[in-house]
Amino acid sequence: MGSVDVIPGISGGTIAFITGIYHDLIKSIDRFSFKKLIKGQFKILWEDVNGSFLLSLFLGIITGVFFLSGILIYLFKYHPISITAFLFGIVFATFFKFIGLIKNKKIGDYIYLLVSLTVSISITQLNSFSVEPSLIYLFFCSVIAVSAMILPGVSGAMIFLIFGIYNEILLVVQNSVRILFNFKMGDFLSIYSKVISISLGIILGLKVFSRFVIWLFNYKKRKTVLILTGLVGGSLPKLWPLKDCLNLDTIDNLFKSNTDFIICKTNEITESIFFILTGIVLILVFNRFKKTVEYF
Repeated sequence: MGSVDVIPGISGGTIAFITGIYHDLIKSIDRFSFKKLIKGQFKILWEDVNGSFLLSLFLGIITGVFFLSGILIYLFKYHPISITAFLFGIVFATFFKFIGLIKNKKIGDYIYLLVSLTVSISITQLNSFSVEPSLIYLFFCSVIAVSAMILPGVSGAMIFLIFGIYNEILLVVQNSVRILFNFKMGDFLSIYSKVISISLGIILGLKVFSRFVIWLFNYKKRKTVLILTGLVGGSLPKLWPLKDCLNLDTIDNLFKSNTDFIICKTNEITESIFFILTGIVLILVFNRFKKTVEYF
């Protein structure tokens, strides 16, 4: 689950569903009691939440997150077009898969989809990977992401991507261990303030908002998935791998200019197409294992 949770477009909740532990996971989260934790009733709390199950799952998730996040950071640094194109393909395929699940579309459905799509695009334009987010912003993004993450078919990593802090989360995960071996008090406080902010958001999201999200998914399924679909689609412009050399401005200039205009290098276009298709194929193959969201 940990390795999958790092990849936008593939849900850790889906893996839990496929492997048959989803029900136990939701039940353990629901039974967790802050009151018993504060009172020091650790043994009772451990039995209530099936502590051995949660501990094994937590250690596995942490291992997967640390392993894959390091690889992704390397790819973003040295192969930005490849990894961005790959993620674009994943999100693109997920977006249209969700649209395909919406049967007998009505005008109201398109309104929900259009509004959420517009909101998502606006959010991604307001936040850049190069801008360091505040602790409060990290907290609230973590609340929303982890609430979505436990739903089969919904990717928490994609939520981080939509809000523009995906790279920041990867860096925090890697640096939280690296700083312990190369200790500097200023860097330590900077990194672990973010770790605490993200952790508190995850705890609050799991315990409080996850119930609300699950209720929406169970009783307002059509509207919820429509909104989630729009949020997913809104991240596509942010992920476009050739946005520095092939965008609306360059295309407009190409038609207006009478001189030769080089948009992108051939190898960049070829690389982007290949990895976009790879991402699309990955989602198509992955969804063959389990139908996580039925037609509605």
